Amino acid sequence: MTNPERLRFIDRVKTIEKRMLVVVNPMSKKGSELASRTRSLIRREGMDLEETSTDHPDDLGSTVQFWSKRFGGSRVIMVFGGDGAINQVINNVMLSRSNNNVVLVPIPAGTANDFCRAVGFETVESALNAMVDFNIQTVDLIKMEIEGTGRTVKYCSNVFAVGLDGELAHRSQKYKRFGVPGYWYASLKKAAIAMFKGIETYRVDVKANGFEYSGNLVDGVFSNINRYGRNLLIAPDAKPDDGKIHIAIAKPMHAAKVLVTGLMLLKGKHGRMSTVEMSTCESVDIDILDDLYAQEDGEVYFYPRGTKIRLSLEPQALNVIAPPSSSIAAPGAS
Repeated sequence: MTNPERLRFIDRVKTIEKRMLVVVNPMSKKGSELASRTRSLIRREGMDLEETSTDHPDDLGSTVQFWSKRFGGSRVIMVFGGDGAINQVINNVMLSRSNNNVVLVPIPAGTANDFCRAVGFETVESALNAMVDFNIQTVDLIKMEIEGTGRTVKYCSNVFAVGLDGELAHRSQKYKRFGVPGYWYASLKKAAIAMFKGIETYRVDVKANGFEYSGNLVDGVFSNINRYGRNLLIAPDAKPDDGKIHIAIAKPMHAAKVLVTGLMLLKGKHGRMSTVEMSTCESVDIDILDDLYAQEDGEVYFYPRGTKIRLSLEPQALNVIAPPSSSIAAPGAS
């Protein structure tokens, strides 16, 4: 950020004094360092701000609720972290029903930063510079209603995936400190095993308007954005404001064909495979018939067989800061 831009940033922050919340993922060294510099910059100007971290979800929830009650108008929440940190903040904001007045500023300080990329932020500088223009736009979110031992409501901004994706996310947790290379290592290790033992499949029933799939699958991805895992172009035409959930189902196939499909996924050409079905919808019901792992915005969850999950799109659910050149819709746009 140049000095003139820095001064404009300070001027912008001053206009929202006492309405800024900084959320930091303490596990992200990059995020902690960036947040520290930003805090120092703000406080040198004699301004106050609230702070919390993502390592204590209950504390984060109480902070967001406090923030919601304390202020009218827009509340600015800067999130220094990756997709998991953003997911946690979004859930707290949506479940506290403060989403109408919150403005989220996602700072790409994580591993893949898929949500930031979908919004239009490739670098930290681009996010901070967008604060100067304060261009508020809106994005859709996927609402998850889960019925198992009880009923749970959650939200995700990127993807919900069951099957192979969830299994790989689960296996890569032990290599999480290595970031994206750790994920690819876990994937290649899984692929090597699958070449000899075969690729695992999972039984599910998927029902959406105009689309049904029942039986075994290798992977099922339900997406709100076009790319995840930094490099996987799962839904080439998807935008976080297009009013659609994008479905990609990988049917049972040999391990070698899974590898080919994965390579085509890097270019968004996987839909050409006969073993891949793709569709779009506004809501979808998923019955899980086998124990499996799922990943939600990169976070891993286990769902036992018998779990029922309903995904529905909440259009223009969240205000975000985005670059002026971003193609996502402005608030109130059709």
